[in-house]
Amino acid sequence: MLEVVYALGIALAFYYAWNMGANDAANPTDCAVGSGVLSLKKAFILFAIFTATGGIILGPFVMKTIDRGLIAREELETQKLILGSFVASLAACLWVTFSSWKGMPVSTTHSVIGGVLGFGLLISPGLINHGVLFTVILSLLLSPLLSILLSFGLFRPARNYFSRERKHGNVILVYFVTYFLSFITSVSVLYKLLEWDKLSAVVGSLTISFLPPSILITSMWKKYKTFKNEFVLSSLLIVSLCFSALSFGANDMANATGVFVTPTQRLIGEPTLLTMFLLSILGATGILIGGLTWGYRVISTCAYRVTRLDPLMGMVAEFSNALTVFLFTVVPTFLMGFGIPVSTTHSSIGTIIGVGLARGGMGALHKPTTLKILLFWILTIPCVALLSIVLFVLLGHGLGIA
Repeated sequence: MLEVVYALGIALAFYYAWNMGANDAANPTDCAVGSGVLSLKKAFILFAIFTATGGIILGPFVMKTIDRGLIAREELETQKLILGSFVASLAACLWVTFSSWKGMPVSTTHSVIGGVLGFGLLISPGLINHGVLFTVILSLLLSPLLSILLSFGLFRPARNYFSRERKHGNVILVYFVTYFLSFITSVSVLYKLLEWDKLSAVVGSLTISFLPPSILITSMWKKYKTFKNEFVLSSLLIVSLCFSALSFGANDMANATGVFVTPTQRLIGEPTLLTMFLLSILGATGILIGGLTWGYRVISTCAYRVTRLDPLMGMVAEFSNALTVFLFTVVPTFLMGFGIPVSTTHSSIGTIIGVGLARGGMGALHKPTTLKILLFWILTIPCVALLSIVLFVLLGHGLGIA
């Protein structure tokens, strides 16, 4: 019976990954689409490629936190562990599906954490790691605030810089931004994933990171024959979209599959790292399908209804979003051994609000849409936690699991 529940849980994890693609595909793509730089189809193609890459190579960082950092899952009975993982995903799935149907961007991170907390509080409150819980909640509060402040603070300097043409300076800017994003990505992979020593990881990353900006600048010159502001803004926005999708895959992959790491290891007996990679591939596939099939529903809200975006606003917002999510994913991994799950939805909407406020104050925001989004954010954790408790009680009695 447990094997059947587990198999259903894995299928549910795939469905939840589909939900993530449907609801969260807007996070990396909304600015590029809303500002008119890319069509929805082209934005989704880039989203698909880089989300899969981020989820497979960096997803295990945060998966550890969702799996066993929040609750001491090794101490739970296998029956309760598998059933709890199932109801946590099911409760989160139902909430995200409802929100996507309404066209509302909600946090899949909040949803899955609410599901895990729900069954955890019901069956064994003492196993909850309050230190990790506090860190996660703090990050959930700080990430939108930091993203607002970051995009608000970057907008004015960016607007002043692009107020006149700086063709030679633009080459340096494109090279520096792309090199910086390439470096922080590669050093994370070499040090934490491939387990190089710190010095080798830094030297290797400094060397590897010369390649992406060189390719980008060469491509821009072949296509435009110039480095005018409009082309630089569009290129930087596309680079930010790719990095944002990479960060999204790295941070949010755990939402769909993280709760099944320990159950998978117990039933299959695979090493934890290999288990996480297998689950990452499963999650990446679901996310890609969800984004390409139903992602347009939520992206219309994020891209067009919060504030009116232009290429400059889109570039600043997308870069701020990507940097916020990536730093929460990777920096804590170096300091504490696990990444912190943050809401890419909150961060994305926060950066859009930030550039809107920087451009025109409160009058630049569409207040009814913004308030409706905030209401869904507030309801997410308590609604999913309550639903998780109810489902655990009902299914537990039906399966004879006390």
